[in-house]
Amino acid sequence: MAHIENRVLNKKKVIIFLLFLSLFETSCAAPKLDLSLNFAPPVEIYQIPLEGVLGVDEFIDLRPQVTTNDARKWLGFIPGVFWLEFISEIPDTYTGFSTYNSGHFKHAFAYAIYNHLTQSKLFKDIVYLPEDKYRVVDYRLEGVLRRTSLKETGYYYGSGMYAWITRILGLPYVSYEINLEITLRLRKIDTNEIIWTHDLKGNRIDRYYNIYQLAGGKEGKHILSYNISKILEEKIPDITKSMKEALERLN
Repeated sequence: MAHIENRVLNKKKVIIFLLFLSLFETSCAAPKLDLSLNFAPPVEIYQIPLEGVLGVDEFIDLRPQVTTNDARKWLGFIPGVFWLEFISEIPDTYTGFSTYNSGHFKHAFAYAIYNHLTQSKLFKDIVYLPEDKYRVVDYRLEGVLRRTSLKETGYYYGSGMYAWITRILGLPYVSYEINLEITLRLRKIDTNEIIWTHDLKGNRIDRYYNIYQLAGGKEGKHILSYNISKILEEKIPDITKSMKEALERLN
């Protein structure tokens, strides 16, 4: 009887050792991922930039500060639980299943859009105001973060007691759904008038990532940064065009 117990104990030790070895190798081999929200360079580059200086300011954060309670993960140890859903309205601060040290979104979104506008040469001179606070500008692009909702679905395969084994085997660990709502507005400084506004809304679903895929990222970016940047890549070019048309009508 003791011999059988020792064999079971040794098997458990081997499994635990393999778990830690797998996680250690994953963390060591993982590349340093890009956490920025910068997206692909613009297809359209304006040959005649607009006159004046455009300043891009950090965004205002009006998001609901709501997340799923972390204690919900204990439900995963109940037999028969195959998945759990976590919702975070502030994924730059809290995520349920994915480590994501992106920095505050009010800076990250603003800088990604500033980077795009600079590359597209919309204005002759574009500045990022958080880095050049005393610069005199003619127009200021402002943003309001209204929603950056992340729904994570973590897979438990019937019980959290053995779900870690599925992690090692490379079975899907988490899926994502992202919803963005951002208001952009352009202010003419000399009159303090808002001359253009646009509501950016976007959704993206990306499913079935295992722990190794999370560690490797996608196209050099963290999986969450990649998906958010893809929403911006889809929406921002038309928004830039709309802003340009509004400025041309004004002048």
